[in-house]
Amino acid sequence: MKNVIGLSILLTLSLCLGCYDDKGNYDYHDFNEVTIGNRGFDTAYLLTSYVDTLRISPELEFKLEENKHLTYEWVARSNAVGFVEYPISNDRNLVYPMSLSAGEYTLFFKVKDTLNTMEYSNATAFQVQDLLTKGWVILGENSNGEAQMDMITYSVDTMVLKNILQESGLPVLKDPVKVWVVDNYVDNMIHVSTGDGTYRLNREDFKGGDHTHLKYNFFDPGSLEHFTLQDVAQIRNYNRVAIIDDVLFHNSSMIQSSIFQNPANHYKGSYDLFDVGDKIAYNPQAMAFIYILYNKTEQRFVYAGGRAYGSPAGRCDTLKDTREDVEIFSWKTGLDYVTSINSRFLDGYSYTILKDDEGHRYLYSYVIMYQWGWESVVKKKKYLLDKATDFDKAKFFGASAQRTYLIYATGSKLYAYDYVAEKVQLLQDFGDQEITLLHCDLLVETGAGDDFFYVGTYDPSLPKETGGTLTKYRVVNDPNNIIVEKVPGFSWSGLCKIKSIDFKKN
Repeated sequence: MKNVIGLSILLTLSLCLGCYDDKGNYDYHDFNEVTIGNRGFDTAYLLTSYVDTLRISPELEFKLEENKHLTYEWVARSNAVGFVEYPISNDRNLVYPMSLSAGEYTLFFKVKDTLNTMEYSNATAFQVQDLLTKGWVILGENSNGEAQMDMITYSVDTMVLKNILQESGLPVLKDPVKVWVVDNYVDNMIHVSTGDGTYRLNREDFKGGDHTHLKYNFFDPGSLEHFTLQDVAQIRNYNRVAIIDDVLFHNSSMIQSSIFQNPANHYKGSYDLFDVGDKIAYNPQAMAFIYILYNKTEQRFVYAGGRAYGSPAGRCDTLKDTREDVEIFSWKTGLDYVTSINSRFLDGYSYTILKDDEGHRYLYSYVIMYQWGWESVVKKKKYLLDKATDFDKAKFFGASAQRTYLIYATGSKLYAYDYVAEKVQLLQDFGDQEITLLHCDLLVETGAGDDFFYVGTYDPSLPKETGGTLTKYRVVNDPNNIIVEKVPGFSWSGLCKIKSIDFKKN
């Protein structure tokens, strides 16, 4: 009862105070409602760091008027893990020279009325790339025989970046061998292989150091002498094989996809290592986890990988002939190894070139397949290559994605050979220039009609730092003639003497 009485007194007092003529100095304000238009927020932006400037002049409407009590804030929030926020401006109109690292962001614009704490906002998205985001990474050498890395970047207008390794933090390296831009679940890094070892670089800024040496990706960092990566093949971002210091390694672990374990160029029950050819045959088009190697010691084909029950894990097994296919050719050839080639022809043909004691070259064609949860290797045909001009002198090899052509180069001459029609054609003689690279595109432009390859040449009258040229070619799908064309606008000079290239996608 006392509580009810007390409450009644309070209500009466409140009514009385409400009727009291307050003479105090109180200032009441209407809400200055702000409307932010969609201009500048109705599109996403693609910007290059340290090149582009993000400019947005928002359309604002005010219920009252624009005044000194309004504040403005522009905030970029990273869409990566952690959602880190970066305040970039407090001006009404945004003029921001982009300096954020590569990635995807959400841009928030906030208008706040400090008198009544009301806040209004709008947002859009933008993506940042840098000059190193996308393009061909080129590993070659300078006049001292030292590794030099250049890049043809597509991030802005196509341009050539020079001497990227100078600021990388790596020691001076000699005898460049291979560059490999890798995507996997653990270490998305760029591998620089040389005679002095292989080092890994960060994808964003191409930085590395002694701590990024490939030996630290081994359980035993002293297991090899040089750690020179010669060839590598990878399926689905984690299943891979690599030839390092002439030793084969296989890893099928998603969790430890960046770790190399024990040598795999041996059979079950034996740890005697046999010599393998320096190239790996595989089929990225089929997504099959089988990799074909050539056992040079026994002169026969072997394989590593696979996912079916009984497949070799961390070792090799022999490929076995059947009654149905032994007439095509035998996996045990008795021939010497020359090279292996991968292509996107039909289902993704692979080829191995072998030679006999008399110098005759042979082409073994086969397909690595994956169907209904089962992987297999299907023999196609064996061809004699005696009609391919200068083939015995060739140093670089490739294959067409649409036609039965081998592309090969020797000295200054570039050839195409139709191994079915037994027809050869000299595509180009570069004269005094030396062909230093032949790279057929398996992974970048992979459309039905795409059939591109790249040729690196070196002009010996120029320093090795700047005497290299990279040119893109296209095979025309003509059933009657061998036609190969230069792709207009895709030739870059002023490069180092090219040894290896790989494409950086992001």
